Amino acid sequence: MRKTLLNAGLTVVKPFRAVFNWIGRTARRSFLFKLVFSIILILIVCAFVIFYFEQDAGGGISSLGEAFWWMFTVISKPVTGSGAKPLTPAGRAFTIILIVIGLAIIPLVTAKIASYMVTQRLREERGLEKIRAKNHTIICGWNEHIDKILDGIAAKGEQKEVVLVNSLAADKMNELLLRYKAIKPKYVHGDFTSEAILELANIRQADVVMILTDTAQGDERGADERAILGTLAVKSLNAKAKVCVEVLDGKSSPHVRRAGANEVVVHGEYDPYLLANAALAEGVVLAVRQLLSYKEGNTIQQRAIPGEYVGKKFGELTGYFRDKQNAILIGLCCVSKRLGVEDVLSGDYSMIDEFIDRKFKEAGKEYLSSQFEIPQANINPGDGYIIKGNEAAIVIGK
Repeated sequence: MRKTLLNAGLTVVKPFRAVFNWIGRTARRSFLFKLVFSIILILIVCAFVIFYFEQDAGGGISSLGEAFWWMFTVISKPVTGSGAKPLTPAGRAFTIILIVIGLAIIPLVTAKIASYMVTQRLREERGLEKIRAKNHTIICGWNEHIDKILDGIAAKGEQKEVVLVNSLAADKMNELLLRYKAIKPKYVHGDFTSEAILELANIRQADVVMILTDTAQGDERGADERAILGTLAVKSLNAKAKVCVEVLDGKSSPHVRRAGANEVVVHGEYDPYLLANAALAEGVVLAVRQLLSYKEGNTIQQRAIPGEYVGKKFGELTGYFRDKQNAILIGLCCVSKRLGVEDVLSGDYSMIDEFIDRKFKEAGKEYLSSQFEIPQANINPGDGYIIKGNEAAIVIGK
């Protein structure tokens, strides 16, 4: 019987224990919560005290509800009151104490809240505050192309939040944030290869991560090595995030892919092609420039394929996009192959590959079991090509 009662008591207490644990954890993290909780606790105690003294005195404070109302009116407007009057000496003495508290606590609380908000704002401006966004896009590093990247994000009009992670000087960063206030980017200051900095950017709940060739400090040396380290750090914390990496040297591309990058772009990779065509066929350069610019009318885009066209021919899908969406279908893209860690790391290691392999093993089984998706584009496959379910359309459209 005693054991049954004890179990029943523990069952009743358990939810309250969870509530108290949550209050304790939140109070340790948030000064504002701690302040508000303390004030509420003090007011509750004061209400019970005045009720204890006045409940049988006939002054109008005969219930806890009236005691709470009296307490709030005395603290907020000491000269008005609620119509109820404390009659006992102890009640009147306690009322004087409440009036003094009211005159002192309101300016103090107001100042504390204002100070807290200003501090939070300063921390945000300096990139020191924890980001609370979910399914957001993180851009790691900084170079001269950051404006074009943000222009592209703004042009697409997506609702995803953007978080910038770099070590750029605060004044330059704030200037950038001001220019793009329409998309309200957030900022974390620090080295994106550090897991602690990535945690501030809430990397575990990010959807897409871009790692740029970082020139925030004016030096490109070691940028590709930092890109590899950044990719490893991101994938170890969030294996599901889509990671797009920019590198300076094309020789670094295989290493970045082995580190877990979904897409790798080589800085200036297509400049020779454009220069050659500028001399031999300038129309190609003009067309490419228009298709790759968000400011022009038509751009290259990826669009979803309607379900009813899966299993049908490419020629039929071409007609659909031309007639229904006023777009020109030029090809398809898909995730055609999944590679495990054992596939991307061969037995013939370079020093970089050995380092990546060691980091894989340090990351544990969860990371090692993750697979890398290799996207592929199929341009102009022919009218007879059969559309597959895992494919998306690449079109030229507005």
